[in-house]
Amino acid sequence: MRKLITILVLALSIAGCATPAGPPAIRLGASCAACGMEVRDLKYACERRIMTGNKAEWRVYDAIECLLDDAGSDVRPTDTWLADYDAATLHRADSLWVVHGGFPSPMGGGYAGLRDRATADAVAHDTRGTVARLPAFAHQRGL
Repeated sequence: MRKLITILVLALSIAGCATPAGPPAIRLGASCAACGMEVRDLKYACERRIMTGNKAEWRVYDAIECLLDDAGSDVRPTDTWLADYDAATLHRADSLWVVHGGFPSPMGGGYAGLRDRATADAVAHDTRGTVARLPAFAHQRGL
């Protein structure tokens, strides 16, 4: 029994040292990595992880269009986190639908992320937009 407790404590200690699965929280006022503007609305903010050797760097953006401009065709949904427009919470990009429509996004590009496809379709209808996953918009922009 004592050996089992020791193994359990060791396993929990190692798990506590693991790096978090997601990005750090975006704080209001952070500078956009692409345009330099301050993040003022978390429902449009996003982040992507850049690996330099073994070191991860998180780049913060005030809008999806800034992320697309900075990432170019190197948009990897598993390393990119977008805000859910309704909740202003970050989620991995491959779990969100992106609507490109009449949104007052910080840079005027009109992109917003939504978790639910039916909601994204309804919002796209209301904003005269289109719905797709993030990489499709990188290709549409010719990046």
